[in-house]
Amino acid sequence: MLLKRIELLKDIGFSDLEADAYLALLSEPGSTGYRIAQIIGKPVPNTYKTLDNLENRGAIIADHSGRSRLYSAVPIGDFIDSMVRGLESSRKMLQKELSDVGTLPPEEGIYRLQNVQQVYSKAESMIASAHTSLLIDIDPIPLRQLEPSIDAAVERGLKPLVHVHSDSMNRKINGCEVINSCKLDWPGEWLVVHADGREYLIAVITPDERRVLQAVWSRNAFIAPLVFHGTLDKAILYSVMIMFGKGLSRDEIQTEMRRLWTEFAQNDPGSQTLRELFDTLRFL
Repeated sequence: MLLKRIELLKDIGFSDLEADAYLALLSEPGSTGYRIAQIIGKPVPNTYKTLDNLENRGAIIADHSGRSRLYSAVPIGDFIDSMVRGLESSRKMLQKELSDVGTLPPEEGIYRLQNVQQVYSKAESMIASAHTSLLIDIDPIPLRQLEPSIDAAVERGLKPLVHVHSDSMNRKINGCEVINSCKLDWPGEWLVVHADGREYLIAVITPDERRVLQAVWSRNAFIAPLVFHGTLDKAILYSVMIMFGKGLSRDEIQTEMRRLWTEFAQNDPGSQTLRELFDTLRFL
């Protein structure tokens, strides 16, 4: 339990010593630095330096009214709220200051994402920027995080195709075409997002959402449409399997396949970009 708490505090930027001191102050609020050093078993000078750092960051407060400073931890929710407000303020200022500097990464690249927050942030920005089509292949835990973004896309007029892997096999999302299939016996929670057939994200995270097993993002004009159609074909295949299981006729299955293909694959902008790419290469 203690190790998990320390790891969670480290996730939001605490060092090991800062996490130890913060937890000690949660258990004994109003303690002196000397007392905290005793609890965590660290030298007094190092402990006071750590407490100063925590106070400067707003994670703890100090009572200076007596002969000795008495420290107490700020409730973790209040501290994180303060961090979020500070980051939001910094984001606005930096976006304004850096708006005319730099561009997106080169389209030819395939880029690795290193942490779960980065994966979710990229997925949310892709969903928010989609103009014509949105294809998502997803496990239940990432879906819980991204469903508000999907709802916002529906409100903008998009009709996403969402292939959900879950044991319930009955997930519905308002405004979306949902294909249900059982969760695959693969490690981790999977997330695949395609925006406009031009940009894709493929990620696998641990079920506790603390670690990325693998994640890549790309706008590669050659690869993105191929990945899009592979993911779409997979979703349609699962839909066909479900229709077979329900005993639908051949004509009914063909009609449904044609509808899905016409609605979600015909004239997707990614394939148009791929054709333009090949036309360019032909004349080089």
